[in-house]
Amino acid sequence: MILFGWMEGRVVTGGENSLTGFAALLARTLAGRMEEPIFNADAWMRMEELAATYGQLVAAGADPAPFAAALDRVPRHNAREETLYHLLRAMALCDANAATRVIEILTADLESVQPRHRLIQVDYILRAVIYGVWTNRIKLTDPGAHDMAIRRLWRTMLNHYRAAMPARDPVPAAARQRDLIVITTGQFIRGAHQPSIDMLDFLTKLVLRLGRRVVLINTADGPVKSHFPYLGNFVSSVDRELVAAKQLVIDGLPIPFIHLPAGFTDPQMASDARDQILALKPDLVLSFGTLCPVSDLCRGLLDVVSIPYGSYLPFAEPTWLALPRPLNPAETPALAAGGLTPDKVIRIEYSYAPPPAVTVRDKVVLGLGDDTILTLIIGLRLAREVTPDFAAALDAAVQAEPRLFFLFVGEMDNYAELVAPHPTLAARSRSHGHETDVMGLMASADLYINPPRGGGGTSAAYALSRGIPAYSLNAGDVGVVVGPDFHLSSYADFAPAATRYTDDPDLRGQLQEKAKARFADISSRERMLRQILDGVKAMRAKG
Repeated sequence: MILFGWMEGRVVTGGENSLTGFAALLARTLAGRMEEPIFNADAWMRMEELAATYGQLVAAGADPAPFAAALDRVPRHNAREETLYHLLRAMALCDANAATRVIEILTADLESVQPRHRLIQVDYILRAVIYGVWTNRIKLTDPGAHDMAIRRLWRTMLNHYRAAMPARDPVPAAARQRDLIVITTGQFIRGAHQPSIDMLDFLTKLVLRLGRRVVLINTADGPVKSHFPYLGNFVSSVDRELVAAKQLVIDGLPIPFIHLPAGFTDPQMASDARDQILALKPDLVLSFGTLCPVSDLCRGLLDVVSIPYGSYLPFAEPTWLALPRPLNPAETPALAAGGLTPDKVIRIEYSYAPPPAVTVRDKVVLGLGDDTILTLIIGLRLAREVTPDFAAALDAAVQAEPRLFFLFVGEMDNYAELVAPHPTLAARSRSHGHETDVMGLMASADLYINPPRGGGGTSAAYALSRGIPAYSLNAGDVGVVVGPDFHLSSYADFAPAATRYTDDPDLRGQLQEKAKARFADISSRERMLRQILDGVKAMRAKG
């Protein structure tokens, strides 16, 4: 299943497999025209592979100068050519300023009298760049400035939607159906897609425990085909069997369901979807995720609450924001970019519900000794999340504490390449591959460590539920999930922590209890939903 996908580069062979050869290939392919890949599918494919491959070489220490010089010689006459130029710099030259520059160019172009980019291209580039940053493929010099640039672009995009849509009057409070909640999510698919799994539980809790009627709308915001080069042919998955569905049945409970056209970026479709929601006259719209134009376009017409799948501050313009962590005062400008102030934020605890273990395993089954300190690293995108620096940190940890053994749980086709420079880590780790019974595997684990990434909160919560200390830097979803008791100031702190945990039975018992206690704080879906509904009630009372 492809939740989101990005093509990897391949190193070509022969005479062009050199830095100067790559530069010459760029010059020939573009032939003095930066926009050539937009109009030529073969050029698109060649340049996509070239950018990805050269980027891998530069990341490994190759000289970017030949490629950069060849790129600078290609003329640029308009905003779209500037976007292509900076995307090439981001992907092929690992230029950490380029992605932010792309977002700024898109904003200025959309605000111009005659934009060079179509709205669907802007939407595609925005989502692909966000995904690229999230998966460590795109580097940033100033993440804060990049975040604000995205928020300005999102507001500009929403203004384009609004300008092309007929105005509508707000639904009066007295006309709303007080027991009806519309829930939107940007991607709903069956299978091992954690946000969709979470959504099923949210729906049943709202109906069975909180007495609400619900309608689920899959806004299907992610692109289903590529609309711009140099972004790895980024696409998201769609569950085709659900596209025409009108109802979901969850544990025997029928839930009305609407699936919007997959990957659409069209003001007329957005207008139709907005009007469909208005016709339902719901009491509330709960918008899960980020970058959902339909939900944001309901603001001012209905009450809309934005809820992230994790700890991030979503790119959204709702009535209120439900945030599963304390608001950082430094985030006030980001809130303001979405038309919000700190008093419009509802504090919640995002909740997790681990599945039951199917087959409980121990270290012997895994071929490990009882004295092994088995540490799990779990994720769907480990090939990108386990960076060379993180691998080096794990190698140092094993050298400091030889009993450590790291098990990488998830698809990781670059495992051998990552551990090759680190023989100690190679001897004390293994790529386990995809695991359908994570809870059964966790029965054998001592510890959990989180790589540098934005997501991963679910697997960390699962570890806590079993009393496994889950260690992380104080960043991303996992930093929020595990809480301060399991924060590392740096990865160098992990080996000493593992040693103390293993050798001190009293400390081990205390940390296991702290892990379980932390999970108790984040395991009630009903409480989370009540926090949202009670928060809305309080906001309405304030006026």
